[in-house]
Amino acid sequence: MDSKLFIRRAAAVLLIAALFAPFFVGPVPVRAQDAPKIVFDYSHGQYASKLENTTDLQLENNLTDLGYEVVWAWGGINSSILSDADGLVLGSVYGESNVYLASEVTAIADWFNAGGKFLWVGFDSDYGGNQYHHDTNIEILEAVGSHVYGEPTSVEDPISNTEAAYRVVANGTSDDPFVADIVAGVDKVLMHGPTLVYGSNSDTPGENVEPVALETTTIPNVYPLIYYGAAAEIKDADTRYPYAHEDGQQGAFVAATLEVNAGDAGDGVIVVSGASAYGDYQPMCSWVYYDIALSGDHLVEQAIDFGMTYQPPADMTLLLVGGGIGAVVIIILIVVLVRRK
Repeated sequence: MDSKLFIRRAAAVLLIAALFAPFFVGPVPVRAQDAPKIVFDYSHGQYASKLENTTDLQLENNLTDLGYEVVWAWGGINSSILSDADGLVLGSVYGESNVYLASEVTAIADWFNAGGKFLWVGFDSDYGGNQYHHDTNIEILEAVGSHVYGEPTSVEDPISNTEAAYRVVANGTSDDPFVADIVAGVDKVLMHGPTLVYGSNSDTPGENVEPVALETTTIPNVYPLIYYGAAAEIKDADTRYPYAHEDGQQGAFVAATLEVNAGDAGDGVIVVSGASAYGDYQPMCSWVYYDIALSGDHLVEQAIDFGMTYQPPADMTLLLVGGGIGAVVIIILIVVLVRRK
């Protein structure tokens, strides 16, 4: 073949490759480490002896079968136990002396904001006028920039429950395709003595900062997961009323949410729920209660699996810029080759 013809054909191929380079440039796949570690807090009153070797044990076994290392934290939350953890699940605190220390809040925030982490924070009702468990959760969520918080109130349901209005069963799920894998097979989730959640629709979110009802307002990267039934009612138990709802209000309130691209690094995942995922008096992960079949175990396990494996979508702007630079380099090489011949 004539050398000039060969150069021209080669140049044409390189030019085509250069033009399409931005569309074939992508992020390098990240391989997850073996047995990613998830920590469940047992050191702030969440432990219940009746659950340790039953409901909580089943949760641990099922997560282990999914390939996770489950660790129960008995001695507080600190940088040591979080050093190689990928996920942290916090149930509602029991006992005013068991609230999170400032050092624990800092450890959680530093760990989460470093990037690539999963955090679940479970709330509780204001039954008995107690708000310490609410306030300590707020400190953690504000420290990681969450856009969702538990309302300082209580929810009851006279229809969808397990033999008592305060033992609420959330019976609605999101139809958003983004969370379809999380809510698959879920139709009844126990929310024992719960609250509901609301959104903070602000670039600097926090408790009662631009509060919105998530039943009617959407916030970027925030997805409701489950809803209470239409007969659910807010029944406040103290002088601190809900921020985005009203005492006595009825409706299918949001019971739990997923937030993605969270934290300082913009790639974390946060679940906020109106009850505890594990431990507590009777947790969301229960599969039966008062002889009523439940599917909360599926929700909890699927939400954890999603959060532990989530990868944010690639930034196409950076990819296109990188591909464009590569294209320019190839074009320069083509010009040099042609001129030499």
